[in-house]
Amino acid sequence: MSNQDNGTGNFLTGILVGSIVGAATALLVTPKSGRELRSDLCDQIDVLREKSGEWKETVMDKGSDFTSTAMEKTSQIRQSAMEKGSSLAETVKDKADQFRNTTKTAIDEVAENVNKSADDVQDTIQKTVDLTADHTK
Repeated sequence: MSNQDNGTGNFLTGILVGSIVGAATALLVTPKSGRELRSDLCDQIDVLREKSGEWKETVMDKGSDFTSTAMEKTSQIRQSAMEKGSSLAETVKDKADQFRNTTKTAIDEVAENVNKSADDVQDTIQKTVDLTADHTK
């Protein structure tokens, strides 16, 4: 699309330059009085101003179209980035929850094993104390 727009711009520039050169050549080559030549030059300048005004409007319209397209694309990219960021945040939260649950389960198992071991040690100590007491009697 950019190449096509550039070709159109080059074509319009060629038309403008060709019109100016052709008009100036036609005015300067024809045998006319100074007054007629000045009048023809003023007429040609008016035509040129009118055409340049039309081209200005065309360029402004194209610029406005480009601006609106750029804003639309920017909005789409921003929306996509927000969605991906939200998705990433959810994934991180889910992974953190999984890690927390895994860690809690492991801690609970370790605590249970420590309590069981402590109970076993306590039972062993109690039996040892009871046996020692029985032997001393």
